Amino acid sequence: MDNGPWYSKKEGSPLKLSRNASITSPRRMDNSELKLIREYNSQVSIPDHQILSFDHLLDEINFGKFQYWIYGIMALMSISEGAQITIFTLMVPILKNEWHISDSLNSLQASFVFVGYLVGSMLSGQLADRVGRKKPFLISSFFTCLLSLGTIACQEIYSLLIVRALLGILVGLFAPCGVTMISEITPGHLRGRYMGLITLTFAIGQLFGLFVAEFTLTSLDEGNWRLLTFWCCLPGFLAWFISIFRLRESPRFALLSGQKDLAYNIIQEMINSNQASIQFNDEMKIKLSNWTHAMNRIAKNQNNASITSLFENNRFFLTILIWFNWLILSFVYYGIVLLLPDILSHIEQGQTGRDKIIQLVVSCISDILGAVAAAFFIELKGFGRKNSLIIFFTIQAITALMGFYDIEHRFIYWATASKFFLSMTFIFSFQYTAEVYPTKIRTTGIGMANGIGRLGGVIMPWICMYMNSQKLRSPFVLFSVLSVITSLSNCFLPFETLGKELE
Repeated sequence: MDNGPWYSKKEGSPLKLSRNASITSPRRMDNSELKLIREYNSQVSIPDHQILSFDHLLDEINFGKFQYWIYGIMALMSISEGAQITIFTLMVPILKNEWHISDSLNSLQASFVFVGYLVGSMLSGQLADRVGRKKPFLISSFFTCLLSLGTIACQEIYSLLIVRALLGILVGLFAPCGVTMISEITPGHLRGRYMGLITLTFAIGQLFGLFVAEFTLTSLDEGNWRLLTFWCCLPGFLAWFISIFRLRESPRFALLSGQKDLAYNIIQEMINSNQASIQFNDEMKIKLSNWTHAMNRIAKNQNNASITSLFENNRFFLTILIWFNWLILSFVYYGIVLLLPDILSHIEQGQTGRDKIIQLVVSCISDILGAVAAAFFIELKGFGRKNSLIIFFTIQAITALMGFYDIEHRFIYWATASKFFLSMTFIFSFQYTAEVYPTKIRTTGIGMANGIGRLGGVIMPWICMYMNSQKLRSPFVLFSVLSVITSLSNCFLPFETLGKELE
């Protein structure tokens, strides 16, 4: 049996892997995946050295120009989404004065956004796991930008409610597609860190929204919100324009969905763009095809792109824990984001609108710092994904509790600290969810988890705004209790995904 190198560098020398492993070595595969493939191989007589996993190939292609373009597109869309969140939170007190909207209608507006996001997230998984990642992203991102501009034309709250709900659906469509795409084109040894860094662009988007607000709003409760909306739409339109020319289908999805020629063309483009020193020859394609057949045979009767598939093959308890984690995470994070401007307007009576916007800017910077910190911790042995969720949810619970019990003057510091640790847990949650499900249901898994999380956003305004009206800052006690419960529940996640190869 020939165990020699079966492809070579352009220079003609055998290609070696890191850790002194041969590229034909099956040990680079995740143990669970390797066990399943070996069971399949025993039936069809394919030796292990005749199989090349896509993750193994991706490690050799490495990270380069091809990924930079796609990361740039996703970063711009995330900036646009973050800016829209800023617009939404700033418009709550503005519309309360301008249109004389009641607290209940403001709560309804927030709920409509998150209901839309839930619907979009459910649809995203079904579409992306059937037709691919590229088309749903292109279509939903374009109409997201278009409808964002459409809010400018709204003259009363009910038309705005409809537009907000539709926007929520569209954001729910493109966001899981984007997360899935970058998880599937990023080498395994860089996935956690790089996906963590891309998540910070959401906070950059919030900062961008506040920067524009400095020039378009006179205070936290009055100003030209239509002009604010217009400028905040521009990053999204730029992302969509670039994606027309630079976005490609996920080669992993193309392989596993039977579009081999498309997958091979994209892989060759990746090699050329990244100037990888390997030759994608016919022998490599055969071995990659063997991996594809093995993975599809294993998944044939298991991983259909449906919601019920998330509960099959001992995934029931895992999925419930992931959904609960996302539900509480969204409830707490968006609760702080929504309440912060209103609480600051009550406890900082002597400050100008500019001072309050600066405080919001500082809180957004904490999100960026949290994302950077998460990118560091996520790849550390002993922290990883699961342990980091447990640790940082607990720390966040303490900061939230102090936000209620400490004096009002220091409230902004505790709220900022809470957002810092929540931004970290968002990244850990995204990463864990993206790695724990197989390719054929990955977008469904991410979309449903994200969508269930937005249920927290649906009920959050009704609970938090009522509690805050009864006693200022009291929702932070609830945030603390929920964070402790979530930290404890994460202890029961069945395994860590650090170093796990995608299935």
